[in-house]
Amino acid sequence: MQLIDGLIFDLDGTLWDASSACSQAWNAAFRQLGHESCRFDEPTIRSFSGMRIESIFNHHLSFLTAEAQHELLALYKIKEMEFLHQYGGRLYPQVKEILPVLKKHYPLFIVSNCLSGYIENFVSFSGLEALFTDFESSGNSGLPKAENIRLVRERNGLQHPVYIGDTKWDQDAAQKAGVTFVYAAYGFGDVKSSEWQLSGFDDLLNLLPGIAPARPVV
Repeated sequence: MQLIDGLIFDLDGTLWDASSACSQAWNAAFRQLGHESCRFDEPTIRSFSGMRIESIFNHHLSFLTAEAQHELLALYKIKEMEFLHQYGGRLYPQVKEILPVLKKHYPLFIVSNCLSGYIENFVSFSGLEALFTDFESSGNSGLPKAENIRLVRERNGLQHPVYIGDTKWDQDAAQKAGVTFVYAAYGFGDVKSSEWQLSGFDDLLNLLPGIAPARPVV
């Protein structure tokens, strides 16, 4: 029987909520490019949190031409960096206090379907750089979340990590990657059924000992 040897976290809806900064970045990009009829509010940002950027365009901005989408994405990448650097996001309660406790027992990682530079902005803004061993994003790798979970697992020699996230997409990615999923029910998403669930981030302190004995690794 193996023990859990790593905690891999989703970011938005799991560690923090940066929907205010992101909505401002999107709307600034819309205005600058003359798309005044377009606007993303914070609930909209939360609703597509966890989607890859291509899916966001397909679901919410498909009325734009391919050229306009390309131009918007290029500008949004710049605006997102600017607004995140200035405003950051809101850490969920107890995240800053509990992550150092978890670090004493497990290596910590982040895997997110965000743009390149987003995770870097998170760790810089929050002052948590020293706590994370490794991270990966779709913006950096060009791969979907399940593949990025596998990449982090392989790079760091993890045998039985868990993935902690808040959406059905997170659950699906964890299952595809062959790792245990822990549902952050306090976040943005709505997962119908999960064996392991957190009502608040501090629940990890009670939950982890109970799931530490891993299922046999075949």
